Amino acid sequence: AEASKMLSMQCRRIAAGPGRILTSQSKRMMSYNLQEGAGFSIEGGRSSVSGLTATVFGCGGFLGRYVVNKIARVGTAVVVPHRIDDEDSVNHLRLMGDLGMIVEVPFDARDEDTIAYAVEKSDVVVNLLGKHQPTMNYTLFASHVETAANVAKVCKQVGVPHFIQVSALAADRNSPSEFLRSKAWAEDEVKAHYPNATIVRPSIVFGEEDRFLNLIAKWTKYFGMMPIIGNGDNKVAPVYVDDIAEGIRTIIFDKDLHGRTYEFAGKEAYTTRQIARFVQEQIWMEHATVRGVPDMTHVLPKGYETLSPHSVVGGIADLGYRCWAEVLPGLPQLLGWRTDYHSLNTTSWVPNRNFLQLDDIGIEPQSLMTIGPEFLRHYRAGGNFAKMGEEKPKHMPW
Repeated sequence: AEASKMLSMQCRRIAAGPGRILTSQSKRMMSYNLQEGAGFSIEGGRSSVSGLTATVFGCGGFLGRYVVNKIARVGTAVVVPHRIDDEDSVNHLRLMGDLGMIVEVPFDARDEDTIAYAVEKSDVVVNLLGKHQPTMNYTLFASHVETAANVAKVCKQVGVPHFIQVSALAADRNSPSEFLRSKAWAEDEVKAHYPNATIVRPSIVFGEEDRFLNLIAKWTKYFGMMPIIGNGDNKVAPVYVDDIAEGIRTIIFDKDLHGRTYEFAGKEAYTTRQIARFVQEQIWMEHATVRGVPDMTHVLPKGYETLSPHSVVGGIADLGYRCWAEVLPGLPQLLGWRTDYHSLNTTSWVPNRNFLQLDDIGIEPQSLMTIGPEFLRHYRAGGNFAKMGEEKPKHMPW
């Protein structure tokens, strides 16, 4: 308890930022006083006042920065928690709101006092914390279940009215994927503290900084092929990152949408093999291949399914990503190594129409086929000089 108290005091000292003209702590209080003193909202852009304060955990991640931008651009005071002594990871978020409206607060996901300090003045908390692979400090269970439980518990104790948990569309307690099991478990932990919490389950996310389409393009550029563990016939309905962020913004500002479960996905579903071929065509490498390790469980005798080639290779791949994440940086991070093989290679990510979708809240999902080429063109010969809609040259350099 004493160590936890000292850590909380350290967080407050870091937030105060010695030597700064306007400290993080004073900016935070300035934002709250503005909201409480105004008593009204001023419509407009980033210099408006929405009258809300939001805390976004996981704000430094791929989806997190889009969520911060969406809610800050309409005048919301946003608290952006970051790891202790790592405020540089969220400095770029300051530009997304007016002066004093983006507030950096250090926290530790295992220290409830620092979590309370980040959420005590918030009207809504969005939890995006998570990892695709284990690290030296956090297993997948710790990244998803433990952190979600801690944040939800503290938010309930300090009286945060609205809690949004961002999960995964394919989350299932019975999934063969550890990643997806932990995501489903995190939902249950949040519901234990917040029965009326809002659950958002996005499908596989694509966008300019993704580790999905970019991963396929990198593998193809480096090795001339894209490996798939399995037959590549599982269906995925990819969703654009900006659509998810807009959906979360819409839910925050409409009380009638609170307390429900949403599954955000694109309108079209494709097999993973189709998506891989689409990427290869967009980067002008149609000669590249998609090499799958076959799933032969349907022809093997009962009880011998684990001897299927895809299961054997998948087990080796899982062992590799687990060991590498703990001892060395390098290839898996460079290529965007994406958690255990079951999560993407053998699991379908298609929405259940029994849950609310993007179009149910007035958002038309943008197509992978329209958005993808806008950033995949940078992998073409010519790189940044390649133009949208440009025809493939007759004579390629390879």
